[in-house]
Amino acid sequence: MPYLIDGNNLIGHISKFNQGDSRSRFDLMGQLYLFQRATRKRLIVIFDGPADQELLEECRLWPKFELLFPRPGEKADDLILNYLQKTRQPRTIILVTSDRELQSIGRLRGAKLMTSQEFARQIRKVLKEKSKDRELRKPSFLASPLEIKLWHETLRRK
Repeated sequence: MPYLIDGNNLIGHISKFNQGDSRSRFDLMGQLYLFQRATRKRLIVIFDGPADQELLEECRLWPKFELLFPRPGEKADDLILNYLQKTRQPRTIILVTSDRELQSIGRLRGAKLMTSQEFARQIRKVLKEKSKDRELRKPSFLASPLEIKLWHETLRRK
């Protein structure tokens, strides 16, 4: 199931920077990228405002990841609504937003709903689990008897 994400709505729940800070989008996208890599889910992220070319270029390299910006004079909410209306299978979409109007329309179209806060918790949970998993899979190396002998000799000299 793809996630259709109201990016500006999610920033406040994920990024350590405030929404007006340009770093907040990069921070959010970095965490979404890690989430996507861990879950292999398709993500469609829509932000308000002018397109960020640097961010767009970066995201083009990410599989199963779409980043969209509205045209000048258009709002991200309109783009989200258009996406919901044009899709043939709205029931397969998870709409991530805390905007009540978008939630209402998403519900009418049959999309599954998740608030930005719920999704932020899910992201943190997945990233924490993957972090623990990576930690458990780290190779552990035991020192050989020769290495232990060399360390003892080195430490004795000091």
